[in-house]
Amino acid sequence: MRTPLIYQMTCYDCGPTTLVNALRFLYEREELDPELLATIYARTLDDFNEAGEAGKLGTSHQAIRHVARYLNMYGSGTGFPVAAEIWSGEDALIAPGSKAFRALEEYGAGAGGRDDRGAAAAASASVAIVARIWHGENGHYTLLTGVEDGRVLAFDPYLEDAGEGLANGTVDGDRVRLVAGRPLVANRSVDPVAFHSDVKANYALKNAVNADPTDPRIGELVVIRRTDRGVSLPTA
Repeated sequence: MRTPLIYQMTCYDCGPTTLVNALRFLYEREELDPELLATIYARTLDDFNEAGEAGKLGTSHQAIRHVARYLNMYGSGTGFPVAAEIWSGEDALIAPGSKAFRALEEYGAGAGGRDDRGAAAAASASVAIVARIWHGENGHYTLLTGVEDGRVLAFDPYLEDAGEGLANGTVDGDRVRLVAGRPLVANRSVDPVAFHSDVKANYALKNAVNADPTDPRIGELVVIRRTDRGVSLPTA
């Protein structure tokens, strides 16, 4: 049984929520072991604010990388069909024809057709991507699940007030549109242009220019895939 994707319960837990959503999107509930959930929450919410309060700066990208490595080791050790790759630089470009865009287009939710909840799309999907982006003035994690009509499908775990949004609400009706009634797949449809900006723009991948010099030049993605469906990810 597929279960709906979920929203974060605090202002800080977008990291673990997005990782959990990747698993909810790719696997049936009965396929998932509680060890996966326990490890995700144990290894995230590691960043601290200027007052030294743990978790109050969310999850570092080092922790996300650590979970990606864990998924690989878990898959190798148990035979569970999961693998994760970290893509950065040119590999992290999200634009028509790019490596990441083609992975979503070929193996994401768009290939499964449309229905009232996204069940068919989710059931056929083999790839999900965790993206580290800007959300207003804050760093944020969101899940990319497919491509539809040339736009990237995403599930943003931060719930905005309907009709009001945040002071810097992400849904503008143009670059970022609301997707309703598809809780198994997406709540946003994003123009690929939004992902690449050298300023703190909504949905721009965090990179060495708009975030921190230690970040990859273009940005970084964690690509999570089912390994039991013959997926051959693009190489370039």
